[in-house]
Amino acid sequence: MMKQKILAVLTSLCIGVLPLAAGMAAAPVAAEDTTEPIRILAMGDSITDGYINGDNGYRKYFCYEMQQKGFTNFDMVGPKNNWSDSVSYTTSDGVTFQYDPAHAGYSGYAIEKIGSRQGLYETIFDTTYYNNNVTGNMIEAYDPDIVLLQIGTNDLLDNQNAGITDRLEKLVDKLLDSIDSNSMLFVTSVPDIDVSVRHDWLWAYQSSGYSYENNPEEFTALVEQSVDNYNASVKELVEKKQAAGARIRFADINSVVDVKTGLKDGVHPNEAGYACMGKYWSEQVSAYLNGTTPTPTPATTTEVTTATETTTTAIETTTNSTEATTETTVSTTTEATTISTETSATESSEETTTETTTASSSVSESDTTTSTTETSAQPTWQKGDVTLDGTVNITDAVRLCRYLLGSETISQQAYQCADVYTDSMVNGFDLAALRQMLTNAGGQNQ
Repeated sequence: MMKQKILAVLTSLCIGVLPLAAGMAAAPVAAEDTTEPIRILAMGDSITDGYINGDNGYRKYFCYEMQQKGFTNFDMVGPKNNWSDSVSYTTSDGVTFQYDPAHAGYSGYAIEKIGSRQGLYETIFDTTYYNNNVTGNMIEAYDPDIVLLQIGTNDLLDNQNAGITDRLEKLVDKLLDSIDSNSMLFVTSVPDIDVSVRHDWLWAYQSSGYSYENNPEEFTALVEQSVDNYNASVKELVEKKQAAGARIRFADINSVVDVKTGLKDGVHPNEAGYACMGKYWSEQVSAYLNGTTPTPTPATTTEVTTATETTTTAIETTTNSTEATTETTVSTTTEATTISTETSATESSEETTTETTTASSSVSESDTTTSTTETSAQPTWQKGDVTLDGTVNITDAVRLCRYLLGSETISQQAYQCADVYTDSMVNGFDLAALRQMLTNAGGQNQ
């Protein structure tokens, strides 16, 4: 069923090409089909709930961004929806849109019941829900195709760091066992805590012998390290489950919420922070629906980029391609990890330099030939020219549609030209970019 839904999404992008063939400038639209909508369940604590402002936090921006990408056949599900299937929101820029507010975000909840905190685990699996004539736990009742899980902030606030990853793994394992075999679980890091603003909520650390008033630097470092350790463990847990074959992906919300400009009260995002979260989640989910593979680890990506950037002119084309791939990867997955990635690349600079030297020497004997070949080939092909006829027009969009739907094959050169989005992969993003290219060209010619 999930494969059919993803195919329907891809088909909708292809159908959107047809108005262009008639000379119409059309915005991305979803196909009218009979497939069931993709059910998306956002679950977590108050940040998923949308505290402080009550306007559903990042979820409204997620829905809006998905709509802008052409994805309309999806249904936000969950037991909380303020008794409405559709809510209107107007941004500060005057943009009004409708979105589905359903979710499973619970303010004040920890990963599982601990201390005075209620637990998300118990709320999901030890509570009975009723939805569309189905009775069962939350997963059974709402049957999500995609789960967005963000949890752990309240554990960190209470200094419940001992066993925190074990509790998360227990929840993740139960979710993986409960969702459909074709469904996908996303697990994300959590935002940083601005200790200078919210140290009054961190009493549990002070009761352990630390004092913000007496030593703010030490206290702040302790809390920040706790958050960093947890976020690192989330990523490691996801990688562990992926290695075992689980359908799970890591998301890094921490990378898009700035601790000084993206938080309202030192813990919960402000509207700017929520907007960044919604955009980031839309990129993660749309990439999954378009068949994009998980992004490689940042350290590997940066090391490759560094090596390529220092190679000779003879492989300049390869350099440009790699830089574009890295640039897209960072913006889609996480910008903040670039900091740690660059450090990793610096620490291994000797190894990187050695690899670069080897690459350069292997092509040095044929520098002239390689450069001549690449130079002569450049004028013939361009991005979007999937048919390799020297022009970019509607036939290229049709050929790309057929390739994405599996009815045609294309050559390696055509594949490179089809990578309009310049991320070294060919998927729905490239079709959308090609459609926009044709639309813009049509508008300029009118």
